[in-house]
Amino acid sequence: MTISDPAETSKTKKRPLLRVILLLLALLTSPLVCCGSIYFMESISSLTGFTLNIFRAEARVENVSDETLYITPITTTYREPMVIPQSAFIRQRDFPLRPGHSITLTYDSADLPLGGFAVCRANDDCRMLVADHSEVYYLYSFGELPELDPGWLRAIRSRPEYNFSVVLFPILSLLPVGLFLGWLYVIWQEKKRVG
Repeated sequence: MTISDPAETSKTKKRPLLRVILLLLALLTSPLVCCGSIYFMESISSLTGFTLNIFRAEARVENVSDETLYITPITTTYREPMVIPQSAFIRQRDFPLRPGHSITLTYDSADLPLGGFAVCRANDDCRMLVADHSEVYYLYSFGELPELDPGWLRAIRSRPEYNFSVVLFPILSLLPVGLFLGWLYVIWQEKKRVG
């Protein structure tokens, strides 16, 4: 007759419960893998130039002036002006553009066509660079640009400056993978003890 250790019996009972909890958490958090991979693919496509979206378009803004300006792409498709989100950047508005530098911003030419760029010196000192469907826009002089529509300024101020989900979702997408690997590890440990 064998005498079982109560501590060992308690651990054996806890393992199936741990295995079930890990599997359930991995399944419940699995949508994070989809969200994270979408953000990851958008970032990669912005860096490599390869895209799956046939309506994705780019506009490059070159600062030829002698001052640092802050650029925000705007769309006017949905009645009120709206900032066009940038999936490759944490910053979502007021992109700094130093003299002699350029920035390439993306937009969806079907759903969010480019209406223009808000060009600012400071918080309320802004002008408008109207889109003309070209691929490159040059900023020669801030003073020569037309006044910014007040609706555009409201749209800029209503948009958060940073979008941390660009980084957060790809990191969180590793959570279900870790939980699934933990589940496999618990099963492997149980088979190792039995075998």
